Amino acid sequence: MTPLDGLLASYLDLARHLDPLRHPYEAPESVRHALGRFDPPWLRAQVAALRAIANAIEDLEDVDSLDDEVDRTMLLNTIRFDVLRLESLADATQANPVVPLGHAVRALRLLMTEHFTGDDEAALRDRVAALPDLLSTVSADSRSVAPHFLDIARLELDALDEAVDEASERLDEAAVQPAVAAIQQCRQWLDDPARAAAPEAMPESILDAILSTMVSEPVGHRGTLRILELRRTGVEKLLAAAASELGADDGLTMAQALRDEDVAIDDSDDAWTAEWHRVGTELERIGVDVPEADVPSLVYGTIDNPWSFTAQAIRDRAAVMLDAARARQLRPVRRLLVAPGLVTGWGRTVAALLKPSEVAGTPERRVMITHRALVECAAAEIDLLLLAQATDIDALQSRVETLTGLDPDAARKVVLDTAAAPFHAMSAALAHEAWQGWYAEEGGNPVAFLRRVSDGGGLAVPLARWALSASTPGAPAAPVTDGLI
Repeated sequence: MTPLDGLLASYLDLARHLDPLRHPYEAPESVRHALGRFDPPWLRAQVAALRAIANAIEDLEDVDSLDDEVDRTMLLNTIRFDVLRLESLADATQANPVVPLGHAVRALRLLMTEHFTGDDEAALRDRVAALPDLLSTVSADSRSVAPHFLDIARLELDALDEAVDEASERLDEAAVQPAVAAIQQCRQWLDDPARAAAPEAMPESILDAILSTMVSEPVGHRGTLRILELRRTGVEKLLAAAASELGADDGLTMAQALRDEDVAIDDSDDAWTAEWHRVGTELERIGVDVPEADVPSLVYGTIDNPWSFTAQAIRDRAAVMLDAARARQLRPVRRLLVAPGLVTGWGRTVAALLKPSEVAGTPERRVMITHRALVECAAAEIDLLLLAQATDIDALQSRVETLTGLDPDAARKVVLDTAAAPFHAMSAALAHEAWQGWYAEEGGNPVAFLRRVSDGGGLAVPLARWALSASTPGAPAAPVTDGLI
């Protein structure tokens, strides 16, 4: 084990102690039993410990090879992102109960799978037992909450109530009753009329610092918004071109017409399974490595028409492909860490580069692949606007409706889902932008490009490009890395 590997292990132990879901690859079994904590004093203690690890990484003297420098930068940027994000949660004048509540829902759901075992039952029992303490820290927070976060938190608490109810079918009543009582107390805290207050924006210095961990050339939040808007404009043109294949003059109108072709619930599972296999077959035919994988579940209400199955199948197949490439990495940083938004951005990139191929297959599917990208563009802009300007949620919903043609309910879901996962849509868009820029400069066969760049594992795209291209003529310079704190 190298000194960097030892510091990586120290970081992972600390990060998993705070959030057992954050770094799941090769995590010890004990992590499945833990729930984590998110109250401000705990977060500040974690920040202090993270800084100490970062300082030790910066002080390493035996980092001689390019690969070691790439990995050190990846680990430092990961810690820097954690420090800034956790500090912003702890020091904010307003609370964000969505973070712990959404985390608790995922923590329980991950254990209650179709193949529920005795080990799963023991882990579920421990996580349910830890719920009252987690929820008590939420209810003890005296800070106000932005109205849209209250709305999302109530939805998350309803989902948590359902998860605990499902857990009661796998555990005894005594095991879940304290959690049921804690959920009711948390609901009263959320429903307190004095809890709501006008939303506040994240300080520009913090927002820009977090953004700088995601890109090689930081341009601040205003420059980032401009980049996102330019990408969206390009996608709008692509949507119009895709719609013209079907004789339509307007891409949004064509997408709406295709969305209206609902598939019956009784047939949707079969249609989804068939499209999952068709996409896999076409990917193999054009030379993409397609790892074996079970058909993922189709989330009803998210994809409501058969023409959109292709966009989802490509993204799910791409995620499996990237996960397999990451797992093959011999260097621990590239195998165990995954840059923010990387998997989602990769799925969008694979869909964009392979859209002209038979993987899409029909004009209708190409329209909906492009419309899916347009929705993701809008979500990335919403993500940034929420953080930078604390913009009114109704105004953002109206913006999504205008940009995407979605109906009010669907547009509001995009806004609320984006608000529930700060930085995710934006980081995915920036990863996609970096891959697109890389391919635009290199060109060539898109399949060969995808196969090669997936060898970056979980590295952020600028670091993967640095690592994979540094030995070739005209290689990019090392990414700019500011001081950690």
